[in-house]
Amino acid sequence: MKKTTTLATVVAITLMGSAVCHAQDSAKAKQFEKLDADKNGAVSLEEFKAKSKTPDTADAKFAKIDADKNGSVSLEEWSAVGAKKPKPAAPAAE
Repeated sequence: MKKTTTLATVVAITLMGSAVCHAQDSAKAKQFEKLDADKNGAVSLEEFKAKSKTPDTADAKFAKIDADKNGSVSLEEWSAVGAKKPKPAAPAAE
């Protein structure tokens, strides 16, 4: 009985985590759609500045988000903002 309960708990936690990730992705996609004024699937620096609450720092923020440095931000780049980066693996003990 304990194995069944443990498995059910693991499945429930996994599903909840998936739902949270999906909700975050959905929120990011909605933000991106609002920024993408011309609806071309990318946010330009001008579009970003137009919606920025802090236009004086918009250039620097945009540069950090534009991972491939092509002058526009894709949904993939936008979704990566604030995402936790995996920690580097610890060196193996000898």
